[in-house]
Amino acid sequence: MEAIFELVFGVLWELFANLVFQVLIELGMRSLVEPFRKCDRRHPILAFIGSILLGSLAGVASLWIFPNHLFQFKHLQSYGLFFVPLFCGATMAGLRRLRESKGQPVFFMDSFAYGYTFAFFMTLVRFYRAG
Repeated sequence: MEAIFELVFGVLWELFANLVFQVLIELGMRSLVEPFRKCDRRHPILAFIGSILLGSLAGVASLWIFPNHLFQFKHLQSYGLFFVPLFCGATMAGLRRLRESKGQPVFFMDSFAYGYTFAFFMTLVRFYRAG
């Protein structure tokens, strides 16, 4: 019973941390990029590399704030490597649909692929570096 609680709570915690960092990064990037944007075209490979770098940096930054995992079972933490990025990618895709339906501009992070990549690398950094 304790293992199930730790699994569910650990995955929810990693998911929450990923979503908070993604939203903060998105808001920060929107505010930085918006004044300089001249066209809607962007290079997908550069955007993919950017989401890898941002996810890795967010993982390192989250380690400064929360240096250890809440739960110490490594096999349970590995489930987060699968479930957290999938849920974050789906959430970012839903955010994109919501923004498009309201006629708001979308950012490169507002897609499943980039949201998943960001969350995967943030979770990967935390998985290997957290105590």
